[in-house]
Amino acid sequence: MKSLIINQFKILNMKRLYKIVAIVSLIVGVTSCSEDFLIIDHTDIVTPDVLLTSQRNIEMQLNGIYDLLLNERAQSNDLDQNWNVKPQIPFSNYPALDFQAIGWEKEFVTHEWKADNYMIGPAWLRSYRAIDRVNNFLANVELIDPGLLENGQNTKDILMAEARAIRAWFYTFMIQSWGGVPMLMTGESYDNLPSKGRDSAEDCWNMVIEDFEYARDRLDWKPRNGEYGRITKGMTKAYLGLAYMYQKRWNEAKKEFKDIIDSGEYELNPCYAYIHSFNLKWQKESVWEISQNYWGTMGWGTEGTYPDAVSYFSQYYAGPGWSGWGPGHTTYEFIWSHEPGDRRLEYNVVQFGDLNLGYSSVTLGTDLSAQVGHDNANAQPFVGSDILANNYIQKLWRKHPDVPYDALPFTYMRLAGVMLYYAESCFETGDMPEGWKYVQLIRDRAWGKLEPNAAPPVPGTHLQITLNNNPNVEVPDAETFYNNYKRSAGYDGGYVNKFLGWLPNSAGDGDSIIYTPTVTTRNARRIGLYEKVYTQCAVPYTAYTIPAWKVALIMERRHEFFGEFSIWQDLCRMEVAEDYFNSEYPLNTTPHPIVTLSGEHDNQVQQLINTNFVGRIQTQRAFPFDKTRQLFPIPQSEIDGNTGLTREDQNPGY
Repeated sequence: MKSLIINQFKILNMKRLYKIVAIVSLIVGVTSCSEDFLIIDHTDIVTPDVLLTSQRNIEMQLNGIYDLLLNERAQSNDLDQNWNVKPQIPFSNYPALDFQAIGWEKEFVTHEWKADNYMIGPAWLRSYRAIDRVNNFLANVELIDPGLLENGQNTKDILMAEARAIRAWFYTFMIQSWGGVPMLMTGESYDNLPSKGRDSAEDCWNMVIEDFEYARDRLDWKPRNGEYGRITKGMTKAYLGLAYMYQKRWNEAKKEFKDIIDSGEYELNPCYAYIHSFNLKWQKESVWEISQNYWGTMGWGTEGTYPDAVSYFSQYYAGPGWSGWGPGHTTYEFIWSHEPGDRRLEYNVVQFGDLNLGYSSVTLGTDLSAQVGHDNANAQPFVGSDILANNYIQKLWRKHPDVPYDALPFTYMRLAGVMLYYAESCFETGDMPEGWKYVQLIRDRAWGKLEPNAAPPVPGTHLQITLNNNPNVEVPDAETFYNNYKRSAGYDGGYVNKFLGWLPNSAGDGDSIIYTPTVTTRNARRIGLYEKVYTQCAVPYTAYTIPAWKVALIMERRHEFFGEFSIWQDLCRMEVAEDYFNSEYPLNTTPHPIVTLSGEHDNQVQQLINTNFVGRIQTQRAFPFDKTRQLFPIPQSEIDGNTGLTREDQNPGY
């Protein structure tokens, strides 16, 4: 399998050559509008006469568009450095509360973000930077004599189709985030349209659909030249179907999704845990992903040598006891929402008191293992100054056994997502049996029914798990379960680990032993001892009143795509966010049981052991649901600088 970014183009070298070509005959200019509100470097745009010289030059400009799909560690802006992590994961996850953040990003959890938020403005600019590049490319390619190209007009159409699909994909992100936006199309930029106002959301979706339909009709199921990372028919049909859903064109959406399912190009990974694994790019389930390259060296300093292809997931989302920069705190309500037997829980989350299965050792107490709650400060159910749940997203918190950096792919669209979109389209068109059939297929995989077909886990690549070997594992019927799920008010609850004390390391140092079981060996790391106790939330939830199939889609997406790229957007698109909050995160300000440690080690340990948190575990939601928060605010810098926008153009509520 060839990769667009890795084998064929070697983007870093291409960019150097590309800039040389551009400098020789560039359109010099920096877009500006009174306050330079949108600054785009045009040194990467070549003039038509240079493009006319060869297909190679045309391909280089198209590759420069693909390059903006990647993060750029050499840039000074935080979003450029962390693109595909920020803002995508915060925008898609934090507002739904299952996955929570600290520090600057906490306002996405508390629904207090503002128009000057440090992510919102750069996300807008980065999107238009890519769109600007596409529009200039398309304007140039329209002038190209097809005779210059191998396969003539057909190649010209394909090049334009790839570029138009990328433009539509960036506009999809923008419309989901902000609603109607200024739609700059072929040949347009803020140079020649410095005061472009907002288009309506409906008009924006129409233009996105036009681009995706154009690309769908010209691209193949297989990536061009066998280079994975290029736009394909499958990608365009998936996002075209999503755009149809926003316009409630259910039959058209249904056809696009079913075509993908029936194409034979994609398969569910037999083991859910394998989807997010080191250096496994473009697995059969991926419909659209942006892969990170695993370079020859992935040690400290790699970001300076290979600025496009490094993402340090281990440090982004590690627990605070393991030096996490912005831990992926995971709520107890999310954990308790899983049915018994749903393996997505153990694959997605490492719980307080348990071992991270993404480390190279899963033997308690060894050097290469990671237990949540392995020191005094973290041996309690809530931690940190923000007092958040002491559980973490194992899907993203992995530790490569050899090097600090890793190469987990950003999988934006999986076959599982297509199947649930298809199920939703079936439900919306009255085809209930077909809808439930595809919900059940997702659940079958979640319970491990396909795992007998999976290869054994590879240490250092996969989670260290034990595969199910029973193809006849019993999976609860989806329709039956969701017809009864939270149909009357009640209290969420479940098991939480209770700290019992420490087992010291082999040297006998560390904290004192309060409780010591019989053991035959003492390992290198101290071991926290825990037992599971049942607890219940203090504030009851409200019963669901929406149809059971909508609840099924909420919950299956919640479990299937935890920490990915669609949860919040789908809740808002389906207009079920308020129902979800009332039933999964009722309004409450329940005090969290956190021990402020002081004194000697013995005293600290005894404090932790004596703390009673039964009945006190509940995620706070102090904010009432506000439908205006289903869109983010237009960046304040855009309102201030674009004379085509006024204060009245800001989204309601900001």
